[in-house]
Amino acid sequence: MNRMIALRGASLALVLLIAACSHAQTTDAAPRTFDIASIHPHTPEPHERSHIYSASNDGNFRTINVTLKAMIQYAFDMPQSRIVDAPDWTSSQPFDIDAKSDDATERLHNLPSDQAKPIKLAMIQSLLADRFALKTHREQRELPVYNLVIAKGGSKLVPAKSDGLTINHGRGYLNAKGITLSGIAQELARDAGRVILDKTAIPGRFDVDIRWQPDDEPPVLLNGEEVSLPSLFTVLQEQLGLHLEAAKGPVEVLVIDDVHQPTAN
Repeated sequence: MNRMIALRGASLALVLLIAACSHAQTTDAAPRTFDIASIHPHTPEPHERSHIYSASNDGNFRTINVTLKAMIQYAFDMPQSRIVDAPDWTSSQPFDIDAKSDDATERLHNLPSDQAKPIKLAMIQSLLADRFALKTHREQRELPVYNLVIAKGGSKLVPAKSDGLTINHGRGYLNAKGITLSGIAQELARDAGRVILDKTAIPGRFDVDIRWQPDDEPPVLLNGEEVSLPSLFTVLQEQLGLHLEAAKGPVEVLVIDDVHQPTAN
C-alpha cells in the first residue's frame, strides 16, 4: 500500500516536472520585443533611398526613410500589393526607427538563419503592434493575379546542370540554379506586383539568369549614356519562352484592421 502511494507520488512529481519543462520551453520560445525603440518621422530628400537594417541573428532593427507599409511588408513577409485597407499615410509618411535588444541578440546569435528569422520578424510585428497600435488578420480575396504560361514560341528553359538549388534574386535580376517553374513564379511575384500561378505543367528543374528594368527605377548609365533593359514581361518571353497572363484568383491578403501614428518615444 505504501509502495503504491509512493509510486503515485513519483508519477505525479514526474508529470509536474514535465509540465514545468514544457512551460519553460514555451515561455522561452515566445516572441520577445525590443528593450528600447525610438521612432521619428523622416523628412525625405530628393532621390533619397530607403533602408532596412535587420540581420536574422541579432536583436537590432533599424530603418531610414521607410514607410510603415514597407515595414509591414517586411515584418509579415507580404508584398505591399497584398496589404489591404491601410490608410494612405502608411504609404506616404516615412519613419526612422532604431530598436535594440541585447537579450534577443544573445538568444538569436547561435541559431540557424531559418530558425532565427521568424523569431526576429515576430519581434518586429510586436514592435509595430505596440507603437503603431497595428492590428491585422489574414483572409482570402479574389484579386488580379498572373498565370505563368508557355509563350507562343515554346519554352526556352535550360535544364539544370547539377543537383541542388541556389537562388540569387534582387532588384531587376534573378540568377537561379536548379529552380522549378513554381519556384520562378514565387520569386518573381514581388517584382510583378501580383501573385503568379504556375500554369505551365512543366516538370523538372532549370538554370535561369535574367535581368530586366524595374518599372520604378531610372535607366542605367553606361559609358555616359542611359541604357534601359527590357521589361520583366519581355525578358520572360524572349529568354525563357514564358508569358505572364493577366487573370483573377483567390489570394491571401493581410488586412489592416486598425493602425495609428506612433506613440511618443
